[in-house]
Amino acid sequence: MLHIDSCLDFCNLVNDQNNLSKCYEKKLCKLRKAVNDLFFIQHFSKSKIAHKKKVSRNFVIQWTKSPVQDFMSDNRGWPVGKRRKWDKAFEQRVKVIHQSLANDPGEFYTGASAIVQEWRKRYPAIGPPPLRTIGRILAALGLSNKRKRGRNKGAARYLCYPEHTIYNLLGRRVLEADFLGRKHLRSRTEPLNFIGFSFKQVPKLRYFRRIEGQDADAFIKEAKVFFRRFELPDYMKVDNCAAALGSTSAPRTISRAIKFLLQHHVTPIFAVPRKHFSQASIEGNNSVFVRKFWNRIEFKNLEEVDEKLEWFNRSSQRYLGYQRPLVKRPDKSDFVPKVYFIRQVKEDNNQSFIEVLNETVSLPKAYTNYFVLAEWNLLKERLYVHFEKELKPKVIKKIAFKINPKSYGRIQKLLSK
Repeated sequence: MLHIDSCLDFCNLVNDQNNLSKCYEKKLCKLRKAVNDLFFIQHFSKSKIAHKKKVSRNFVIQWTKSPVQDFMSDNRGWPVGKRRKWDKAFEQRVKVIHQSLANDPGEFYTGASAIVQEWRKRYPAIGPPPLRTIGRILAALGLSNKRKRGRNKGAARYLCYPEHTIYNLLGRRVLEADFLGRKHLRSRTEPLNFIGFSFKQVPKLRYFRRIEGQDADAFIKEAKVFFRRFELPDYMKVDNCAAALGSTSAPRTISRAIKFLLQHHVTPIFAVPRKHFSQASIEGNNSVFVRKFWNRIEFKNLEEVDEKLEWFNRSSQRYLGYQRPLVKRPDKSDFVPKVYFIRQVKEDNNQSFIEVLNETVSLPKAYTNYFVLAEWNLLKERLYVHFEKELKPKVIKKIAFKINPKSYGRIQKLLSK
C-alpha cells in the first residue's frame, strides 16, 4: 500500500508540473501574439512595446519579423517542462535538505537561502542550483509558503525620505532596535515582552530577547548585552517610545536612553512617529520572529520560550552568515554628541512645521508632507534641518535649540570632553 501511495504521489507531482508547463506555454504564446499585434496593428515602436510588456528588445525583434508568425513554436532544444541542467537527482537533494531542516527543532529557516547554505555543507564539491531554481523546485514540490506582500507605491522615495543620508553618509553601522507587541501564553496571565535588534546592512543580523517590561531599564540592559555579544554600532535607530525618547511633556530633554547611547559614542536616530516603514528593517525582522518562532511553537512555559529563543537567535545568525568583526570599532576621540530625528513636515492653520522633543519648528510650506532629517548638535545647542534631494542632503533651516536645564547636568561631563 505504501508503494502504491508513493506512485500516486509521484504521478500527481508529474501532472502538476505538466499543468504548470502548459499554463506557462499558453501565456508565452499570448505574449508573442500581443507583441506582434502592437507592432503591426497598433503601430507601437519596438522600444515602447518592450517597455509596455516588460520584455527585452530582442524578444520584440524576434516576434515582429512578420505579421504572420508561428507563435506556438518551441526551439529551445529540450522538452517543455524539463530543466536543462538540474535533473531529478538535484530535485531529490533539495527535497531531502528541506525535510531535514523542517524536522530539526533547532532550525527555523527552510527556504531557498537556507537550502543553499546546507547544500554547501553536504556537497562541497557540487555547486548548488541558483536560488531562483531552488525556489521553483520547492514550488513544484508544494514545499514553498508564499506570503502575500502589500503594494509598495514608492511614497517614501517620492517624498524624499532620507534613506541615503542615514545609511550611506552619516556612518558605517546603523543598528535598529524596537519593542515587539506583547505576547501571551495560555498558562500565564501576564503578557510577555520582547525587544529586537537588527542590522540592515551586511553583515546582517537579527537578535531578540525577552524582557520584563518596555521601559528604559530594559532598553539599556539589553543594549549592553548586544554591544558585548556582537558589536558596538555607530548609530542606533529607534522608535519614538517613552523608553527611548524620554519625557512626553518637557521640551528639549535628554532621556536616560539617549545619555546611555552617547556615553558609548553611539548616535541616536529617532524614526518617524507612527510610520512603520521608517523602521522597515526591524519591522520586517519582527515579522520573521512572529511567523517562524512565536506562531510556530505552542510554548508551555517561560523556560521553553527562553531556551528556544536562543535556538532561534543562533539559527538566524547562521542563516544570515553573521560574523562578529575581528577588529573593534576605532576609538572616537573626536566624537560630537548629536541626536537625529526623522520627521514628516505637517501643516496646520496654514503653517508647516515639524515637532522635535515637544518643540514646534516651522518650515517653508513648500516642504509640506516631505520628510526631513533634524540634527541636534548638543555641543553647539543648535538644530539643523536637512532635506535630501537626489541623494544629496541640504540644510534648509538652522535654529538655536537649548538643552533643557533639568537635563543639562545629566550630560555635562560628556559635553565637557
